[in-house]
This record gives sequence, C-alpha cells and structure tokens, in this order.
Amino acid sequence: MNLSLIKPLTLTALALVFSGTAIASDQSTYTAWSWQRGNTVNIPEARVAQLCGDIDGCEVRIAMYNWDGSGRTASRSSLFYYNTRNRAWRAEAGDRAGTSNNNQTEHVMNAWSCYFTDGNYSQWYNHGDLDGNFAVLSWNQYNATCRVTLVD
Repeated sequence: MNLSLIKPLTLTALALVFSGTAIASDQSTYTAWSWQRGNTVNIPEARVAQLCGDIDGCEVRIAMYNWDGSGRTASRSSLFYYNTRNRAWRAEAGDRAGTSNNNQTEHVMNAWSCYFTDGNYSQWYNHGDLDGNFAVLSWNQYNATCRVTLVD
C-alpha cells in the first residue's frame, strides 16, 4: 500500500471538515393543542426575526397532528422571509405576502385546520393583527393539534 497517497487524501478531508463552512440548524416549534382550537398561540416577533429575518429566510413547517385519532401527522412546508425593518413578509407557498402589525389579519400559510398567521384569535373571534407577533392557530376543520416549526 502506498502511504504517500493516504496522507494527501487525509489532509484534503481534514481541510473540508475545518474549512470555515459551518452547517448548523436553529429552530423553534410552537404548538396549538386541539383543546386550544379557536385561540392563537403566540410566536414572538423577536424569534421570527432571529430565524427568518436574514438573507436566506427560514423554512416554515406546519403540521396537523392526530386529526383522526390515529396519531398521524400531515405536513406542509414553505420558505419564508421576514423584513425586520418594515415587518413585510413573504412565503413561497401560495406566493402569500403581508405586513405584520398592520391591524389586518393575514395568514402566512395554512394546511387543513392549521394556520401560521399574523392575526390574534380568542374564542373563535379574530381580533386582527394587533402587534408584530405571529401565531399558530388550530381551526375547526378538524379536531387537531397544530404545530409550526421555524428552521433557520
């Protein structure tokens, strides 16, 4: 075996491992339990800005859990971009766009009975977009637990 070939291969592999390219994932998951249907669960604007407010945005995963009692999860995902200067946002799914904190509820995305929204709901009543925060909402299409995960 020619050991002189192994040494350059090892150095090349080490250079790739320590190349300054870092792959890291930061994420947060927010849950609206089935017993919270009709009420939003807050997703702080600061966390949305941290995960989604940069040049590459974030991935939004929306999941509906146990809607039929089987323990299954149905899901959808989308790229999402949030402008921290003017609170404008845009989602890849459905080409939806809006502005947070404008008194107008705008849904970033929804899947079945699960919504990622900038609105504020309590007891099935829409109070509008009262602040810069976002929320996860489980609505009445299914008796489901809904999760929104933001992945940077």
